[in-house]
Order: sequence, then structure tokens, then C-alpha cells
Amino acid sequence: MKTYTKASTLIIGAILSAGIPLSAQHKPGPERGEPSPVYKQKEKKPESESSSFFSFGISLPNGSIEIAVGDSKYYEHRGTFYQKGPHGYHVAKPPVGAVVPALPPGCVRFYSGGVVYFRYGDVCYREARGGYIIVEIPVSVSKTPVTPAEEYHSVWLNEREYLFKDGQFFVNTPNGLSWVEAPLGATTKILPSDAKSIWYQEIEYFESDDIFFRKTPDGYKVVKTPWK
Repeated sequence: MKTYTKASTLIIGAILSAGIPLSAQHKPGPERGEPSPVYKQKEKKPESESSSFFSFGISLPNGSIEIAVGDSKYYEHRGTFYQKGPHGYHVAKPPVGAVVPALPPGCVRFYSGGVVYFRYGDVCYREARGGYIIVEIPVSVSKTPVTPAEEYHSVWLNEREYLFKDGQFFVNTPNGLSWVEAPLGATTKILPSDAKSIWYQEIEYFESDDIFFRKTPDGYKVVKTPWK
């Protein structure tokens, strides 16, 4: 007993000389029969809607061209115009006066007042130096309804809604529509107007702007490039 008391005195003395309070050396555990403490990890708060869309609109479709109209800068691809906002690129209204080098696929030619126009949805073009310029729709045809093929079509995949138009996919964000890469597995009811039939290993595919579709009982499904 004397030996144990002497050893304990020496240990306590060493601790005190090091400046370490006794209360920090040992925290007694729960008494026998008492439950052990449970430590919960802090739950991660779900992301708000304002941050969930930041992954969209960070890029533009391949082949987009830059177009300046006055002091404003736009990007155009297959008849759709984009502008850069605080959180990425979003779909913008086609600006009157913009000149594009080529017409978007699916344009319809018509005449008004002896002048040739090209219409793509509710956008009207005329031939101009360097390509085609966007102009106001002539009054005589301004009230003509847009055909269903020129509208956005809703496509659902994994509980997310995409909007499909002319072979391109878009999603709604707080800043407006933003372009996204074609989601594999998405099935559309129609094909882009310029889709081409391609056969590979005795299977028919349809290609438009490097996006491949395969016909299924439910429509046309976006698939990987067949030979990759």
C-alpha cells in the first residue's frame, strides 16, 4: 500500500509540474448500467434550388458562333440564341439585326410583297450580305400560328424534365432556359428535321448534330455513338 501511494504521489507531482490541470487528464466514463453517449454527425443541409442549377448553362453547344448586335454579344446554334448571364448561358430572344452565316434546319420559305423570307418558328430571316439577317415578320404573316414541330417538347428522364427542340435539349433555370448535353436514354416523339438515317451492324440510327437516336416503340431514344 505504501509503494502504491508513493508512486501515485510522484505521478501527480509530475502532472502538476507540467502545468496540466487534473480535470483534463481523465474523464470518467458512464457508470455501469448507464448508456454510452451517442455523438451525431451534423446533418448536411439540402442544397437550395438557387444552387442546384449552377451546373446548367456552363457551356454552349458545339459549333456555336459568336454574333454581335450593337453592344450586345450573342451566341447562335441551329437557330437558338444564347447570352451569358451571372450563372452561365441562357436562351435569349433572337435579336433583330443579327446576321447568321446559314439558316437553321427546318426553315420555311415564303413570299411577302415580292420579297423572299425564311421563317423558323416565330423568327424571320432575309438574305443579306454575309448570310441571313433577322427581321421583323411581315404584317401579312405575323399572325400565322407556329407549327407544333417548331415548339419545345417536354421529355422526362429520371424524374427530371427536359425541353427538346430541333435535336437540342434544354432545362428550365431561374435565369431562363439553358442548354444541356443530350441525356442518354431520353426518348423523344419526333426527330430533328435534318436527322439522317445511318445503318451500323444492321441497326438503323438517326443522327443530327452528332446526337444519335434509335427508334423504339415509345419514340426515338438518345443513344451513344454506335461505333464508339
